[in-house]
Amino acid sequence: MSIPEEIRDDDPLLQQAVGMLKKAGHRVTQPRVAILKILIHKKAPIKIEDIHNRVKKHNCDLATVYRCIAAFERIGIVRRCFFPDGSSLFEFVVGREHHHHIICTCCQKVENIDVCVVDGLERLVHNRGYRNVSHMLEFFGVCEECSRGKPDEN
Repeated sequence: MSIPEEIRDDDPLLQQAVGMLKKAGHRVTQPRVAILKILIHKKAPIKIEDIHNRVKKHNCDLATVYRCIAAFERIGIVRRCFFPDGSSLFEFVVGREHHHHIICTCCQKVENIDVCVVDGLERLVHNRGYRNVSHMLEFFGVCEECSRGKPDEN
């Protein structure tokens, strides 16, 4: 799979992310735009290596992808999702509702959970005077496909 053609240069999410890059003082380069298009198209978190596999035909090496993702994370364009094995995946968050994930510990499938039960706690912390408050909450388990035929281990 390569860079998604359905993400056009005038896509509102792409334009918003490009605006964030510019505001943060970053140049808008072809590799950055290609990486943004992949992230926008992908509705679930993605590994940096998978992004690289999709953009390497466009003269974009792995180090460039790592640097771009790090910059996108600092700016708030992407969010890092942590796995129990220490690996990280990244997802595009601009213009998307806050959500959490359930991650299968066998096949690594990631599904969105569109309900946030800790927003009230975040507001409580904010009301205590903390600023730039955020939270991360990921659930881990064995998906239905992986658990078929296996005894329930809870």
